[in-house]
Amino acid sequence: MSGGSAACRAGAAYAFAILFLLAGCAGPTPYQNRTGGEGYYDYEIQPGIHFVSFRGNGQTSRSTVMDYWYRRAAEICGGEDRLEVIGMNASGDEVVVGTPSLLNTYTLPAVEGRIRCVAK
Repeated sequence: MSGGSAACRAGAAYAFAILFLLAGCAGPTPYQNRTGGEGYYDYEIQPGIHFVSFRGNGQTSRSTVMDYWYRRAAEICGGEDRLEVIGMNASGDEVVVGTPSLLNTYTLPAVEGRIRCVAK
């Protein structure tokens, strides 16, 4: 019986470790270039049209991620009044965390889309 109990404790410890990592022990994602899994990422698709993405951790609110996405878009185009959103997906990133006896899914805040820079 102690073998099953040890396996249960090991599974619970594994699940706790994953949840701790997902929660982002350093706090909410700051506005930063994505060097790992969090922050903004962008590239020019064609002249004047850019792909922009921002991913947050489990402690970053959806509204903050959306604000950061618009902030990066405005920086690229030279101001909020100089961009046009031509496509956006704000559904987030689904993460599956599994243990031997439990499967949980979490949605981390993320926004990605395309913008067009316009002259004003």
